[in-house]
Amino acid sequence: MKPILTGFLDLSGKTTFNEQINRASKHGIEYIALRTYQGQRLIELGDSEIKTMLTELKNAKLKVSIIDSGIEPYDLYDDKKHKDALDEFKYMLKFADKFKAAYLYLMLPKFNDVIEEIEPIIKRLEDFIDAAMRQSKKIILQPSAQYKTNVYAYIFKKIKSKDISYAFDPVHLVTHDESTTTAYRLLRHKIGIISAIDSDHQGAPKLLGYGKTDVISIFKKLLRDRYDGFINIDNHFYENVFHEVPVKQGFFQKLFSNEKKKKEDQMSDLSKKIFPNEETKNVTYDDILDNQIKVVKIIFK
Repeated sequence: MKPILTGFLDLSGKTTFNEQINRASKHGIEYIALRTYQGQRLIELGDSEIKTMLTELKNAKLKVSIIDSGIEPYDLYDDKKHKDALDEFKYMLKFADKFKAAYLYLMLPKFNDVIEEIEPIIKRLEDFIDAAMRQSKKIILQPSAQYKTNVYAYIFKKIKSKDISYAFDPVHLVTHDESTTTAYRLLRHKIGIISAIDSDHQGAPKLLGYGKTDVISIFKKLLRDRYDGFINIDNHFYENVFHEVPVKQGFFQKLFSNEKKKKEDQMSDLSKKIFPNEETKNVTYDDILDNQIKVVKIIFK
């Protein structure tokens, strides 16, 4: 099996559900991930809104890949918050059932030392894994700035469950001074989804292969290892290049002008790379998305 292309395609919640669906259809994406609906958390939705979502997805012939549980990290030793989080997770499992989604995002609770606290960490996670297994679901852990790759590797070594994996984010790793190659070596058997993104060391988005994350090399390793999980094609170009910052007066107006000039230069550079033979063509977010999808498909052909 080949990896499955997916993504939220909602520009970090700035688009409508209809726009999200249209973008998926436009780029030939058969699976989309869900985290909000018209600005609302999924857990807050009523039956009529859920029915509308299901109808629109069916009409567009789209499937749902991953549900973001939306559960915020909480103190490892707070029993009440753990119970509340587990109750919310169980509700989201039922929500995922309605959308026939088999995977849910979850973040680790807050702790200080993974080695010293591994027993309570495993105990907390096992509650979520058990709940997921009962509904034939699987968990994908989202990376947190609080924890390095070796923390996740140690947890996976101790927990020994096939129902929990990791969301591999090359940009997250590089911007937190980690090696993507080392991270891949430690986690390659536990990757449930990888983000098709690249950036410089400061996190500024770059086209695949033009940044410092070695993401193309990671893709080749995935191909070698017969990876058949998800590939997330969401990227950060909208926030960093296309999203307009409100104009402010006085001293801040100069900062805005500098930021605007920086965005214009980035767009010009992107246009030249994507349309090298069309000097007057201005690149759009969808042009970039299309370009990145083509790169991924060439690698995993």
